[in-house]
Amino acid sequence: MKIHSIKYLIIAMVLAVPFSSCDDFLDVNTDPNRVTAVTLEALLPTTIEATSLSHYRAANDISEITQQVGSYFAYPEFLTLTTTWSNSYLKALSNLNELVKKAESESAPYYAGIGKTLQAINLGLLTDSWEAVPFSEAFQGSDNFTPVYDSQEANYNTINSLLDEAISDLQTPESVFIPGDDDLAYGGDIEKWLKLANTLKARYAIHLSNKNGAKANTDALAALVNGMESNDDDFQLDYNSVNKNPWHTSVALANNTGNLTIAQGSYFVDLMKNTTPDGDPRMAVLTDAEGIAFPDIIGINSFDENAPANNTDFSESTWHSTESAPILLVTFAEAKFIEAEAALLDDAGRAYQAYLDGIAASMDKLGVDGSAYLADPAVAVGAGNLTLAHIMKEKYIALFLNPETWVDMRRHHYDTAVYPGFVIPDPLGNIGGPIERIRYPNDEFDRNGGEVAKNNKPQTERMWRDQ
Repeated sequence: MKIHSIKYLIIAMVLAVPFSSCDDFLDVNTDPNRVTAVTLEALLPTTIEATSLSHYRAANDISEITQQVGSYFAYPEFLTLTTTWSNSYLKALSNLNELVKKAESESAPYYAGIGKTLQAINLGLLTDSWEAVPFSEAFQGSDNFTPVYDSQEANYNTINSLLDEAISDLQTPESVFIPGDDDLAYGGDIEKWLKLANTLKARYAIHLSNKNGAKANTDALAALVNGMESNDDDFQLDYNSVNKNPWHTSVALANNTGNLTIAQGSYFVDLMKNTTPDGDPRMAVLTDAEGIAFPDIIGINSFDENAPANNTDFSESTWHSTESAPILLVTFAEAKFIEAEAALLDDAGRAYQAYLDGIAASMDKLGVDGSAYLADPAVAVGAGNLTLAHIMKEKYIALFLNPETWVDMRRHHYDTAVYPGFVIPDPLGNIGGPIERIRYPNDEFDRNGGEVAKNNKPQTERMWRDQ
């Protein structure tokens, strides 16, 4: 994907300035009229950048729960993701609310469709983290300082409605207003936004596998017919030497200077080490263990004080933490693994081919040769031997540092038949089980305490989606 003009990233940063002091103070009722003078061309890059940042901030903590990463200090007893909450509402959804209203008032269906797609992604991240969250009353300004927390069921209905409307908008034959370089993801390619919206329909369909049973599979496969077709369709934000990747600035550079944060998790590293005799070729770019033979690479374990010390880390050269690395939000590889899971029970041949295609897409994305790995009997198991565990293991690796992995683990109830060897930590004996939800930010207890009281649940209680 080409890196588009950095002037739009500069606009995004300028528009974010009024919110920059609000990361620890959230009012989801921020007056939406304050940016009415801003053009569609200025709003769009702002919302894409904010969406990417929300996913980074969520993944930084959530990836500890999935054990794709581990902390140098301790396994988290509880997470509030305060900056994810505030960034999603103040910088992403507030501007998206204005973008969609402005686009509809100015008869700009492509901008409206893009805006609704981004609204769906952000609402999905929020409800998949907290379950009940504000949306229907969230942007009424001074008319409502205590917006209702919509149930997860209501939020999923909203997500699907937004995506249906987005698809309709994006299928409009023509529009006077057409995005260009202000579209930091696709450069104004409306067909790619259409593929993204349909792939998201598949994502949120498979999320409801516990609620809808076989219908979740049918709905996902139907949406994928019009979904992503190659890595060229990946929804990502590319960074550069001016606007640097946050994994680079906040993790790799911090670790390099001794301000230790997180590193690749032992469960993640062991999966790549132990699948085939020669190891997973992606390990060479996803870890930084120069001079260490792959069987001797050790990931970090933050919940077992007797575990050996890690010898790999995020660095300026690991794939996700170079200064210009993209943040991957939705990928073709994810789409293929959704297809593999959805087809597994009724069409083993289709499921197996999608499984292989997902692995190949991941290898190609990272620029490594996956031919030997794909040919190994431990991977090339054949359609008749393919299991859910094969699919989810490969999806877990391909979606490294993506919050979506946590959704998968929860809807499969952390089952060790699906995730062999996964240990649910409880180092201090006070968590009481696997983490199922994020704790509401502390400020929300004061600001909208009535709604928090109605919806606050133990972190070990499964969400509506997973029951």
